[in-house]
Amino acid sequence: MAIDLEPGKAALGNARLVDVIIAEMDGGAIPFERFMELALYHPEHGYYRRPGRIGPQGDFLTSPVVHPIFGWSIAGWCHEVWRALGEPRDFDIVEPAAGDGTLAATILDWAGARADGFAQAICYRAIEPHSPGADPRVTWGSAPGEPFAAGVVLSNEFFDALPVRLFEGSGRGSIEIYVTWDGKQFDQVGGPVSTIDDAPLAGRFEVNPRAYPTMRTMCTWVGRGAVLTFDYGYAQDELWAPWRKNGTLMAFYRHTAHEDLLAHVGEQDLTSHVNFSELVAAAEDEEMQAHGPVSQAAWLHALGSGKLVESARGDMAEYFLRRRAFERLTDPAGLGRIRVLAATRGLESVAGFDGDSQ
Repeated sequence: MAIDLEPGKAALGNARLVDVIIAEMDGGAIPFERFMELALYHPEHGYYRRPGRIGPQGDFLTSPVVHPIFGWSIAGWCHEVWRALGEPRDFDIVEPAAGDGTLAATILDWAGARADGFAQAICYRAIEPHSPGADPRVTWGSAPGEPFAAGVVLSNEFFDALPVRLFEGSGRGSIEIYVTWDGKQFDQVGGPVSTIDDAPLAGRFEVNPRAYPTMRTMCTWVGRGAVLTFDYGYAQDELWAPWRKNGTLMAFYRHTAHEDLLAHVGEQDLTSHVNFSELVAAAEDEEMQAHGPVSQAAWLHALGSGKLVESARGDMAEYFLRRRAFERLTDPAGLGRIRVLAATRGLESVAGFDGDSQ
């Protein structure tokens, strides 16, 4: 005989998280920003509470997991900052959203192979409240309570995962998008109208209200040194270009990018491209000097990271592994188009930003 196999809310993602969101709506609607916050960061059921999100078996790849070449390049860059600051005895590296610590481990391994005191100077602090790693060389905790004297803040694909407000341009102004529950599934509805300077007159676009203050906060942690940021994004005029009618919000589920933002709730990543004009302004408002942004491909080439491929020619298996990884890290249609921005204090120049913005 036939039996009832209908999955109900379980087909929409994490059923417990779906219930949490419906309860908060209380028969009405919530801003998309709040939906995104709950979907990604709910303390029990949010997407970032799940282990195994990143990597071949997860939903997407990030540069640190492609190959240690990326982490070695950042380690070398931090080493140059340390030297430029006079090789201070204490050198802090702070990494927000450090995940399982893959990047931290690569940087610390690189430093440990040096005999110049760099490794001994490093105090590595990983800020990861959701699924922290366990590397004993790393201090897993919260944000610094006060500025460090010398060091670097590393931000890798952090800002693009901050919850954003979603808008639709119209003749009446910018209509904010809300999310509601129709009894069977989530749906998008128009909400209040806002006035936003320089906003697109038509089409969808995002506003990240947390990016500017978060960047300013990161800058306040730095006594002397830098904030080094890697993220997908553009300057504001390009981000809000008239031809960009659908915005940049995307969902990532099992290595498939798609635009169904309300599916697989709590089981897929949601990201939005970063407004680098705001990040530059935030750095400058904290009296730091902005360098870039440049593409990740240009940054790695400027550092000479390609030499790490050639140096492995004595081991052909490793050579081809590195070559494929470097091609992926510099692919202009993929990871290579990530933008790199450095905000510095107490440094006359920094490697990787010799040319104009790219």
